[in-house]
Amino acid sequence: MTKSEALSQVRHAKSAHIRWRAYVQAMVAGLEIEEQRAPVHQKDCDFGQWFYGEGFKTFGHWQIYQDVEYGHELLHEVYHLLHRVLEEGDQARAAMIMAQLVGISHSLLAAMDLLEEEIRLAATDHF
Repeated sequence: MTKSEALSQVRHAKSAHIRWRAYVQAMVAGLEIEEQRAPVHQKDCDFGQWFYGEGFKTFGHWQIYQDVEYGHELLHEVYHLLHRVLEEGDQARAAMIMAQLVGISHSLLAAMDLLEEEIRLAATDHF
């Protein structure tokens, strides 16, 4: 894969994550969202499918990539809690958890920005 293709994949993964977060925020706001749009398990979301699939094959040995995994796992653990709280109907607690989830999401995206920068700076044009 070329450097350009790798950067494109990372950008698509970031976009997928942002879409996922928007669906979660919509759920907290009370909208009906299909579960496949905001899956609870980290390997089921579009970001996770890229991350544990093509992304892992290409960048799994990079330390910055491994750092992203921690943030993604934490994000989904918090989301699992949020999902349970929403099922219980506790909107006030859900809003607090959502604020935490958004913070973790921003950290995840910042780590992805670092991955993108590492790819840009890589001495090779093929991965």
